Amino acid sequence: MRNKHTWLLIAFKLRNRRKFISRRAFSNQLVYPMATNSTAVSNISYSTGQDIAFAVMYSLIVIIGVPANSIIITIVRKTPSMHTTTNYLLMNLAVADLITLMICPGMYDFALKKVRLGKTLGDFICKIFAGNAVVPITINAAAVTVCAIAVERYLALVKPFYTKLRLTKKRFPRVVAFIWTTAVLSCIPDLITNTTEPNHHSTYPCKRPWSLDEYSHHKGFLIFTGVFFGLIPCSIIFFCYFGIFRGLFITETICATPEGPECSSNAALEDQRAKKQLFKLLLWLMVLFCVCTLPFHIFFIYLTALKANTVFNNRKHLYLVHRMVRFLLTANSFFNPLVYAFRSSNYREAFKTIFCCKRVTEANK
Repeated sequence: MRNKHTWLLIAFKLRNRRKFISRRAFSNQLVYPMATNSTAVSNISYSTGQDIAFAVMYSLIVIIGVPANSIIITIVRKTPSMHTTTNYLLMNLAVADLITLMICPGMYDFALKKVRLGKTLGDFICKIFAGNAVVPITINAAAVTVCAIAVERYLALVKPFYTKLRLTKKRFPRVVAFIWTTAVLSCIPDLITNTTEPNHHSTYPCKRPWSLDEYSHHKGFLIFTGVFFGLIPCSIIFFCYFGIFRGLFITETICATPEGPECSSNAALEDQRAKKQLFKLLLWLMVLFCVCTLPFHIFFIYLTALKANTVFNNRKHLYLVHRMVRFLLTANSFFNPLVYAFRSSNYREAFKTIFCCKRVTEANK
């Protein structure tokens, strides 16, 4: 009987101790939900299959996107008939996309877990490669360039008599300088804060503002970037392309079919076909840019509105969403040359002239 009471007493003490430990752990989570990179990540097991899947997807867009953007640059440079302001803007976009894909860390960043870097060399690697300090510059430059293309097309098609606002070859260098200066200045916080991670228990060697570990320290910067390089560019593109659509199909002031007895039915059919091709191209441009760009910026704007507890409790799911929207943002640099250039008959003809003729010449030799 005495042994029975002893065992009951021991069981009661163990039960109370477990309740005390669980309450203390819960209170620590409430007070220190994201104290360091290691505390937030230590309880999460990242899927190796997920890492491999994203590495393969990044590898595919880099392997295809780098040559595609290089071809666009070569075509514009070597084809005199392509030396127009629109094509120069496309070449500037291809340069930004090329740099984005070449230094994108998506292919290998999962392999840097538990890697530790020295201060000087580590800061250089974090700013240029692993920490995403340069990639935001090229992505912002691409966003401003896409806006410039939309505005240039809008003025050329909808407001053709506004000559003072038209982009000319003389103004083009200043426009490009403005695009890249704006992109660099907007990413100064990225360049400053992308440094080596001093915490040796962290799962990544670099401190990155665009991550679940550091976002809470850069909320103002993230909201500013999301608004001025995400929401506003998409609004400008929608306004410009809707104006072009309106002129094509509603008011019919763009590519209008000539009227009169001298106009044949073939001319009307060709005009309608040209309208459909132009509308499809513009629709692809607007949809792909918005689909690839908006989710990333909306995700981080939404993240800044969440409480630290909510982020901590849903970290595994938010981490997966973060990887998906970041991949979409990078994939935009892969889609741009395909949509902007390879759907154009002018670029296809220039490609055949430059590369196919070169092969024939080498074969004759």
